[in-house]
Amino acid sequence: MTEARELSLFTAGERLRRGQLTSEALVLSCLERIEVREPEVRAWVALHAEQALQAARGMDQEAARQHWRGPLHGIPLGVKDIFDVKGMETKAGSQAYAGGVADADADSVARLREAGAIFLGKTATTEFAFANPSQARNPWNTAHTPGGSSAGSGAAVADRMCLAALGSQTSGSVLRPAAFNGVVGFKPSYEDISTRGVVPLSWQFDHVGCLTRKVEDAHLLWHLMRHERLLDWQSKRDKLPPSLLPHAPKKIWRVRGSFEGESSPECLVHLERACLLLERNGVKIVEKSLPGSFQSVDEIHQMIMATEAAVYHRDMFATNPQFYSHHLSDLVRTGRSMKATDYIQARRQREIMRKDIAEALADVDAAIMPSAVTTPPELTQNTTGDPRFNRPWSLCGVPSLSLPIGLSSEHLPVGVQLISMEHADEQLLRIGGWCESVFGFNEAPG
Repeated sequence: MTEARELSLFTAGERLRRGQLTSEALVLSCLERIEVREPEVRAWVALHAEQALQAARGMDQEAARQHWRGPLHGIPLGVKDIFDVKGMETKAGSQAYAGGVADADADSVARLREAGAIFLGKTATTEFAFANPSQARNPWNTAHTPGGSSAGSGAAVADRMCLAALGSQTSGSVLRPAAFNGVVGFKPSYEDISTRGVVPLSWQFDHVGCLTRKVEDAHLLWHLMRHERLLDWQSKRDKLPPSLLPHAPKKIWRVRGSFEGESSPECLVHLERACLLLERNGVKIVEKSLPGSFQSVDEIHQMIMATEAAVYHRDMFATNPQFYSHHLSDLVRTGRSMKATDYIQARRQREIMRKDIAEALADVDAAIMPSAVTTPPELTQNTTGDPRFNRPWSLCGVPSLSLPIGLSSEHLPVGVQLISMEHADEQLLRIGGWCESVFGFNEAPG
């Protein structure tokens, strides 16, 4: 028998409306899993169990009167601890941050609350969403990292502690945790979802994203959070919005070049398998390298991110440097030493890359490459993994989607990522929904 916590957002919503499930039972199912697994997985930094149960009972009372708040009515979610959630403390993974208890929701959280979501608590994140590893562990094997910086969100969704969770990405912090935890990760186009109420790392690169177990769930959350909703759910709150309509792509660009030399053999093997499955189902695979301007992508991303991080952290770092890890201290110091002319030149180079990638993606439906350089590293390596395979898409602001494709020889998840042109998010998600069915990944942690 399928436990309630195993359900997708859409299936849970349907069962709630049919009277086959209550919100209280759904929340309890998630809390039961958390009680059993959290001591090992450590995905949460704060749980608000009683508040969630109280909210669920209220939602059930409303449902009994056929009053539905929206598509997420009574469904429990997790929130990365750099997002403000009214009544919950924001710690941002650092002793230096004094955000305190939020008196208002972040814009993205407010939209999900309006749609009926219940927030179980805050999921673990790396220090200020940067590189220092968090407390979270990979639910597939707790000796390995769940990635960063949306580590707790990825682990909680994979381990069936909640049905979906919010994350953010500045380099690779949605796509890499998705790959490492065997779930779906979606980073939409830049500024498609408001970042107000989210602790920043780099204003040019910060994206609000989500981690789910199905592409159609990511599609729903994206629609609910974005500036311009395409689904008129507000006028039909008694019904769920239309589900995702998968679309088979005709042509996909396999990204060749330097990335292949940097990828681990196992990640390449799974990429080969993904491309073979696509070809067998009628997709034309074209092969080419990234444009030449992308040779400096790591350098340009570092320049901009370090400079903007130094601006944000200037006062906190000056007051409490002892609370900063060496990872973030080095980033802030690098940013402080950056010349204004170098920052401006990096911004100009970024625009060249954005133009070049738009041209490269113009004649294909999407691009494909590994979601991560390697499978999840062991915790003893003191790293959340390498974000370089995701960095170009954060820098250019184009939508990207990570899908699980299989398991490594160590029984750890492996993912592939799909990328499309800026503002082609709907198309990418429809293609992703089709690819998801072709790949057929249905594994879960024990």
